[in-house]
Amino acid sequence: MRTLRSFSTGKVSQAGRTLVELMVSITIGLAVTAAVAGMYVASTRTARVASELAGIADGGQVALQLIGNAIRQSGYGEIVGSEIALGAAQVNAQRSQTLFADGVSLIGCTGARFVDDTAAAPVCGGAVDPNFDALMVRFQGDTVIPPAQGRIDDCLGTLPPPEALPVGHVGTVVTADRPMVQNAYYGMGGALWCRGNGRANAAAPFVAAQQLVGNVEQFKVFYGFDDLRYANPDATPGATVRSLRDADFLNGLPAGTQPWDFVVSVHVCMVVRSSADASRDLTNAAAYTYQRCPTSAAEAAAGAPEVVANDRALRRTYTQVYTIRSRATANPRQFLPG
Repeated sequence: MRTLRSFSTGKVSQAGRTLVELMVSITIGLAVTAAVAGMYVASTRTARVASELAGIADGGQVALQLIGNAIRQSGYGEIVGSEIALGAAQVNAQRSQTLFADGVSLIGCTGARFVDDTAAAPVCGGAVDPNFDALMVRFQGDTVIPPAQGRIDDCLGTLPPPEALPVGHVGTVVTADRPMVQNAYYGMGGALWCRGNGRANAAAPFVAAQQLVGNVEQFKVFYGFDDLRYANPDATPGATVRSLRDADFLNGLPAGTQPWDFVVSVHVCMVVRSSADASRDLTNAAAYTYQRCPTSAAEAAAGAPEVVANDRALRRTYTQVYTIRSRATANPRQFLPG
């Protein structure tokens, strides 16, 4: 308000904003407030989506790194002697030249879990869930290097106790003990779990399994199989005919032929899901497509199809192929445990 005096008449009058001006100013203020609020909501949604994606990425990458490191070392055993002559009659003796010496180094189940994942050569139980396979890897650990410098522990970060060499070991070192790392991975309750064999001593029971990653929808494992050398272990070095198989196929082959010794690579696929309704912050669409993990060896070879998700959860599919380094030999039956 301002006061005006008319000098001609001597009367005092008052002047102010009109109702139209007031309404315009209120409208502008509301528009500015709405714009600021919209920017805040958008930034909050973006931050939420970024946090969800970061959580998915961290879980998936850490899990694949842990599993991959174990797969690459599958079957590793320190060479402790070479005085045994090579030859078909010395197969068992040749296996015993490494401190690995006994037990399977790699075995899996399709849509099932191991009956006893503490056994050195576990067997698969009945079907549980077609979206979750089981995988066990076994290799020699290290008792000298501390964890901070790369000591090899089980999947739960514990060093397994030393185990005595099996009866009949004929290597140079016949009384040595060695830690054998054994990790069993499987899906349960929408999560990826692992049970290691680290414990206080060899007589102590295995500790309970622990969850590695939550919100896992699929964990599927397939195997690169050396068909040529399985049929003829003495095939010309360098020649190979490989196929992609699932664990059911390998477990269905005669055990005496040691089929798991002829697995040269492992194909791992895992789908990790965010919390429910997370994708609403990205799109208003109720459904979106993503590529799931293969559910058969044929799909693994050709590529799994895309599927539709309707729950607005974010998903990421992780796939990786790992080479088993101990399978570089031309004749697995001579050098690998089985």
